[in-house]
Amino acid sequence: MQTLKSKSYWLSLSLMLSLAVMGLLYDVLNSPERGFAVLNSPIDRLIPFVPGMSLPYLGWYPFVFGVLAYLCAKDRLTYYRVLLSMNICVWICYLIYFNFQTSVLRPEITGTGLGASVLGWLYSQDRPYNCFPSIHALHSYLVMRAVLSVQSIRRYVKLLVAAGATLIVLSTLLIKQHVIYDALGAIILGECIFTIITGLSLYRRRRKDSKWTEGIN
Repeated sequence: MQTLKSKSYWLSLSLMLSLAVMGLLYDVLNSPERGFAVLNSPIDRLIPFVPGMSLPYLGWYPFVFGVLAYLCAKDRLTYYRVLLSMNICVWICYLIYFNFQTSVLRPEITGTGLGASVLGWLYSQDRPYNCFPSIHALHSYLVMRAVLSVQSIRRYVKLLVAAGATLIVLSTLLIKQHVIYDALGAIILGECIFTIITGLSLYRRRRKDSKWTEGIN
């Protein structure tokens, strides 16, 4: 509770606005004007179409920012690492979208109900481009990876975060918003960048405490 009253906590939390600023470029790149490729695999043809999974897909927003806020309170250094990793990964994704735009062939929504209605709205708001790698899968994996790396976080919290991230990644496939290559590409990219950032941070901290991390346990 004391952490939530800390000015440094809220200042650190405000760094998440960097993700919102980065998001402004998403719509600029989300178009077929540069040409596009369609990635598909036999696995994708076996994955069922489940409109109801649009609900956990939209839960990505509170999930990612909620976990980041928790990390900021629990382990500030890991929070900085994962936030930096997320920004770097998004820039890499944007470079890929610009040079290698991909698209997903969406099925027709024929059902009724809340899930189908939400998915219809989602399809109307987000054009089927900017697919590889999936930013939904990328951010979900990165916050999960960060939480799992903190020894002081309790096991049940790690299990809840892992379950939430897994559900969101699966939802991208089950609503045919992404294909398996998009999810795998995101996970590989996230793992590589987070590992590099963590390694550099630990190396630098061993040599000399950074002014950004001084006094943070």
